[in-house]
Amino acid sequence: MQGRSGPEQRYSVQILRAIAASTVVYLHTFTPPSFGLFGVDLFFLISGFVMCLVIDHKEPSPGAFMIDRVTRIVPLYWAVTTMVLLVAWLAPSVMGTTVANVPHYLLSLMFIPHFRDDGQLFPMLMPGWSLNYEMLYYAIIAMVLVLDRRHYKRPLALALIAVYALSNGAWLDPSSASGQFLHQTLWLEFVLGIGCYQIHRHRLLERLPKSVALVGAVLAYVAMVRFEGTADRLFTAGIPSFFMLLFSLQLEGAIRRLDAAALRFIVHIGDASYATYLSHMFVIGFVERIVFARLHIDKNTATALFTLACCLAVGSLLYRLVDKPLMRLARQLARWLFDRQAVPEARRSGSRP
Repeated sequence: MQGRSGPEQRYSVQILRAIAASTVVYLHTFTPPSFGLFGVDLFFLISGFVMCLVIDHKEPSPGAFMIDRVTRIVPLYWAVTTMVLLVAWLAPSVMGTTVANVPHYLLSLMFIPHFRDDGQLFPMLMPGWSLNYEMLYYAIIAMVLVLDRRHYKRPLALALIAVYALSNGAWLDPSSASGQFLHQTLWLEFVLGIGCYQIHRHRLLERLPKSVALVGAVLAYVAMVRFEGTADRLFTAGIPSFFMLLFSLQLEGAIRRLDAAALRFIVHIGDASYATYLSHMFVIGFVERIVFARLHIDKNTATALFTLACCLAVGSLLYRLVDKPLMRLARQLARWLFDRQAVPEARRSGSRP
């Protein structure tokens, strides 16, 4: 999910963040036709791309990189997960299969994959499962940066491939939490994001007509909708996400010529995508149980769009009122605890990669 100024900013990426979050929200409205899990895959591709963008621009030390990532991801996630624990304790009927289990809560806070009481490999806050992958990805990046801050991409890609290859049944029990978590082709989607960055960095598609790029991005999304669940998600979501990101980046110049108000809106929705992603299950539950149920409204496309609008609005408010202040406090604390030069100031943006 970085800053509004400088070479890090990509409006095309902000649009894709908004699309990815909206796609996941739509999935959880469970409105036919049901699709949207690939929104997470798109997030992973974006993360692979943006981390390279940030590292090449700032050349951070491993410690500075991890502090930046932890202070961005942890505060809101811990706050929302704690809210889940409290609601599960005070009103267990509201949370369904989620129970107020303190060990489960602590493992969730530490991004340690584990089985819940219902046997599912989810943290206490269900959407947080993707953050377990993100945080381990960041840790791998930091370890690679220890070796070489400049020539890190190839060893990083190889390390991610090794995680997948070495976590098969010969090394880990495939029924264990670590076996099920690690042996996923999701790791290869980060590699695709790195590859997308290299293509973009060397401007290999610079002469691609904008009309072709637009059609290619749209077709990639349509392909993910059409083929979701028909094969391993690397093929039905990862590779199409690669092309969607790659083609969207070629539209950057056209996007920058949009009206300033439109650009601000794009950036904000992209920035708020992390808050939207973490909070959307609560919003969907409230809208469906309190609004639709009491008004006896059946689910349809219109209700799904209304729910999506509510999730984006709540995500926007949560980003402004909770996420940004918490991130600012976390970075102030980190600057007090560690070398001030190693900790970035809280940016106006700070969206999740």
